[in-house]
Amino acid sequence: MKPDERPGGVPSPEEVRNALARIAASEEFRASPQLVAFLTFVVEAVLSGDSDRIKAYTIGVEAFGRGSGFDPQVDPIVRVEATRLRRTMERYYAGAGMSDPVIIELSRGAYVPAFKFRGADALALAAAPHHVAPRMSLRRVRLLVPVALVLLIAIAFFGPKVRLDWSSGSSATSAAASRSTRSAVPMLRPGNGMPTLLVQPFEVVGAPDPRSVSASSLHDRLSDAFSRFDLVNIVWEPMREGAEAGRATAVSRPPVDYRFIGTVEYAPGVARIGFRLIDAADGAVVWSRVFEERAEERDAHASEEAIVRELAGTVVQPFGVIYAYGRRQAANRGAGDPRYRCLLETIESFRSFAPDQTAAARDCLEGLTALDPAFALGWTFLSTIHLREHLYGFNSKPEDVSPLERALRVARRGVELNPASARAHEMLFAVLFARHDVAAAFAAGEKAMALNRYDMRIVGAYGARKIAVGEIDAGMAMLRRASGDGTVVPSFEQFFLFIGSYLKGDLERAAFHAGQLTSDTFQLGLMARALMACKKSDQYALQGAVDRLVSLNPLWRQSPRAELEKFFYADDILNRLVADLGAAGLPSTN
Repeated sequence: MKPDERPGGVPSPEEVRNALARIAASEEFRASPQLVAFLTFVVEAVLSGDSDRIKAYTIGVEAFGRGSGFDPQVDPIVRVEATRLRRTMERYYAGAGMSDPVIIELSRGAYVPAFKFRGADALALAAAPHHVAPRMSLRRVRLLVPVALVLLIAIAFFGPKVRLDWSSGSSATSAAASRSTRSAVPMLRPGNGMPTLLVQPFEVVGAPDPRSVSASSLHDRLSDAFSRFDLVNIVWEPMREGAEAGRATAVSRPPVDYRFIGTVEYAPGVARIGFRLIDAADGAVVWSRVFEERAEERDAHASEEAIVRELAGTVVQPFGVIYAYGRRQAANRGAGDPRYRCLLETIESFRSFAPDQTAAARDCLEGLTALDPAFALGWTFLSTIHLREHLYGFNSKPEDVSPLERALRVARRGVELNPASARAHEMLFAVLFARHDVAAAFAAGEKAMALNRYDMRIVGAYGARKIAVGEIDAGMAMLRRASGDGTVVPSFEQFFLFIGSYLKGDLERAAFHAGQLTSDTFQLGLMARALMACKKSDQYALQGAVDRLVSLNPLWRQSPRAELEKFFYADDILNRLVADLGAAGLPSTN
């Protein structure tokens, strides 16, 4: 009997736990133990028959370790993490989990998960006696949270110094190798190499309420918001008025990789809005989402803005649905332009902080920018590779030009080639800040935010640097805004959320953010864990974090202050951190 033919289509507890284990070990969740804890807690509570006790308070206390005085009305952590969990699960099911036989869903506005077989017509919770696991207390459920510390350095098509060969799907290598083999390499296809997303006219059903969301306005605003992101090219067909609304027009357009389809159904006082992302190659539904907007709850403009922000963060932002799906397709069948595949793996190196993966990304980008000098995003992302060489001591080479100087040159090249790119200005912002050109850096950061107000990663990067110069309250406000929309929070931002809480004396929140920094290759994360272990007098954890930090970069043992000065410019912050690292066992007098 096929799974979706079983009575009720309800997975067994064992099948649900297997699905949970796959999620916990995935790339989307490997750096978010808090999300794994949240999901494990609510799943086990349902399987144990305790679903009626799944409330914000019990999640905060039992899953997140908040004290008994936790007040979910004051501390929004459960709501914020629930939003982030739903978005991360959307990305997971659009990528690595797209063929999982059992799906775990967390409906909006609720914390109780539902379980179904893929393709089942209805969602059903385990209710029959043979689907109920032995009861256990919620406090014991917390002990079952798996530790998803998976080191997956995914070098899908990178290899050390491999030959350029687009036909076989292999990666780019160094600029020198590209020059020596250029005569044997086919020309790259015209364009920037990024996939193309078509936003089709929305289908309109029924007569709109004058107070309701406008399908035409929403279509235009979404098209504009999507077009502000660099990792996908956006084309759109205009909406037509009256009886023609929602019908496609016969327009000439380039081949597309994805189609974005919207349907707006109007009823008195309410608009039900559904979206689907379709793989144009085979018609597969990559992702879907439904909104229900009631006119009496908020005005049309606010509704449209909320929908646009959520969809931009979910679908086209870095680590969003298209990114996750693109990585899966590239890994499975070598799909995508070499430039796009290179950027996907470069972004993974940003997340992993693995020196070998960073070196492979550098080789790939240098090779492709040599082949295609107009590859604007290649130059932009290469600037971050060079910046990381400066900040973390990666792959140091005896070259005439310092990594920081190289980073500045290529960042400016990226801006010159694409002055409308928010990402290019963000990368220039980071490089200028590392050069202590603070005024010019913040000007570049403000330009980046103006070019794309929907990209929360730019907001987070700006907020982190505000903390670095001593404006802790302003920086924390921006970081909370950036992390509160449910999108993936990079380790760098998580570290500065830790630092802001730590410096303000909120050790409970500091411990929470340090706990999110699970990577053993991110030097600042190891520093955060060392500081918290020192505060807790946990000598075993302290020694492990310090030893690993020094093994990655011996300069932390020689002069912690010099390493900290690469990130912090406020003397009071530097003095405090140097002293605390001294208590943790690193030199405090250099």
